[in-house]
Amino acid sequence: MEIRKGKFSSVIKEILKEYENINIKGILADIGVSSLQLDQKERGFSYESDNLDMRMDKESVLSAFEVVNQYPREDIERILLEYGELRNYKKITSVIVENRPFSSAKELGEAVKSYMPHGKKIHPATLLMQAIRIEVNDELGELQSLLQSIEKANIPNAKVAIISFHSLEDRIVKQEFSRWTKSCICPHEAMRCVCGNNHAIGKIVTKKPLMAKDDELKENARSRSAKMRVFQMDRR
Repeated sequence: MEIRKGKFSSVIKEILKEYENINIKGILADIGVSSLQLDQKERGFSYESDNLDMRMDKESVLSAFEVVNQYPREDIERILLEYGELRNYKKITSVIVENRPFSSAKELGEAVKSYMPHGKKIHPATLLMQAIRIEVNDELGELQSLLQSIEKANIPNAKVAIISFHSLEDRIVKQEFSRWTKSCICPHEAMRCVCGNNHAIGKIVTKKPLMAKDDELKENARSRSAKMRVFQMDRR
């Protein structure tokens, strides 16, 4: 086993290039946040943390502190709407902008708690923290880069399995896998195919995502959000 530190956008390219002459059987990518990081309050991922960081890589420049305290109003609105899917994103943004600076995730969570959706099993501030974390680590961009690198490499007869942990990630994986199965990539308005009709690179193995069963949930409650989709590359 070899462990490498890096982002999906860079490491996967290095590995595929380095092992291009080796018969790769498959790729398994776990897109979730490390539980080791989540459980370290000083990393600032939890709404109970006294820090406001959320960087998966401590060497990264951008942290949650800069996002919350320095981003303009319109960028915070975009983050809360796109990454948190919060309906009242404008009101929550106003609370943040009017009460900043914030020095901790706990302080931020308390400030907006009454404006966050209630009635779910998760803490009201969870979606807010998720949105900020995605921005800090460019999580969706890294997932897109990973999928693009795999598609470009087109590894013969390999299986690609992606484990995601929220709807935004799962939607990207589902859409990309679906696109990989399409032979014709001509525009919908095209009267006839002119692309060669040979662009499919494989087939979807899991029509519906695989999810944790009861016995696994008892051992690992965080697996309740996990969804795994699998794609089979064609022989080339």
